[in-house]
Amino acid sequence: MTLASILVVDADAQARQQIARELRELGHDVDELDTAGSAIQAVRKTCPDLMVCEFALPDLSGLELLNDVRSSDELRKLRVLMTSATPGSVDVVTALQSGADDFVHKPVDLQELAARVGACLNRPANHADSERISAGGISIDKIGHRVIVDDTFVTLAPREYRLLLFLLTHPDRVFSRKQLLVHVWDRDASVGPRTVDVHIRRLRKILDTAKLAKYIQTVRGAGYRFSVRDV
Repeated sequence: MTLASILVVDADAQARQQIARELRELGHDVDELDTAGSAIQAVRKTCPDLMVCEFALPDLSGLELLNDVRSSDELRKLRVLMTSATPGSVDVVTALQSGADDFVHKPVDLQELAARVGACLNRPANHADSERISAGGISIDKIGHRVIVDDTFVTLAPREYRLLLFLLTHPDRVFSRKQLLVHVWDRDASVGPRTVDVHIRRLRKILDTAKLAKYIQTVRGAGYRFSVRDV
């Protein structure tokens, strides 16, 4: 899952804070608002990657906010995930037909929320995504899924590749094992936190051939980070 800037719009403070808290725990940069009017001003000013918007808002409906977003050239690419406490499929169909990227019913299941947010963020972003990422002698071709370490191609297992790509994409940020499981393993119930340690050791062993293992750093009591800076 890509880390992103997310705006949560919901007049229900408890529901809004619950959603925002879960997204922050995943490492996202989250802002909260309670009206459609303030939300439209915010998205025009900050251009977040994703808006999580309640269907029922006090000033305008979430559907009207969605229509405003989709009718604006500058905001049309903003990804929108709608929520609603109304049972049934009417709101879902209406929202999706109006251009919502996805829909979650309340009360929100936090594991489902994380999965749907991840799916939204994996769709085309509102800015060009580089095909190659490089740092400290490590280069990843994201189109060809090729990894170059110190000018030499190396072979990584799929999960090792995803873990290295995620860490390089978010340098100097510390991620807990839980966060890495969510972003790299998609909360696969069959794996536990120690699985992260095993894959970190494998990556370090591969990078150590070029003396680059030091870039994957253990932060005691917190997790792991990728950094080319001196500790």
